[in-house]
Amino acid sequence: MSSRPPIGVEVVLERAGSPWLDADVSGYDGDQVLLTVHTEPAAEPTPMVVEATLVWTSERGIFRAPVAVATDGTRWRVTLRAPATRTQRREYVRLPMDTHMTLAHSDGIARGTLVDLSEAALRMRVARLGAPRLHPGDEVRAAFTLYHTGFMLRGTVLREQPSGEEHSVDLVVMLDIPARTANDLRRNVVFEQIERQTDVDAPAERRRDLP
Repeated sequence: MSSRPPIGVEVVLERAGSPWLDADVSGYDGDQVLLTVHTEPAAEPTPMVVEATLVWTSERGIFRAPVAVATDGTRWRVTLRAPATRTQRREYVRLPMDTHMTLAHSDGIARGTLVDLSEAALRMRVARLGAPRLHPGDEVRAAFTLYHTGFMLRGTVLREQPSGEEHSVDLVVMLDIPARTANDLRRNVVFEQIERQTDVDAPAERRRDLP
């Protein structure tokens, strides 16, 4: 379990359940986490110490911790009030998909390619130009079709990461789906993979049938 975010990671500070500050972890000072803020909060009377929730992500999931936030000149200092909690996930097999999908978020709808999928998460590839500005913890809805069946799944943004291609980026979304939908998803993923493999094997079968 991670007790505090590592240096260099992007974090979000939430107040009343909504994003408040977007920042990077720049270092530690004793038990405090030092932040470099990307976006200053809207001008408002702000107390010297603010109670908030610190959100960050890693390969192990989304972490949240109650914190006290204070400013020290141009620096922001965060003190954890309690140990961080993590969205618990067991390991799932990710399968390649390469199918069209959409991702509905608070500012609109992003269109791209479903790169891979498991019961726990999906990876979507979008064009870098015009890519949505999403933060870890943002709630989204993913829509795509598998084996002639449409799915619309709720999820939470885990992170944005390089795609390995110059003009695109990948968005990783952790899914929160009920057991029945998970069963349907598993079944359709298998059927989709079988159908694709059949399409690949068919030309070879036809060639073997030629005299």
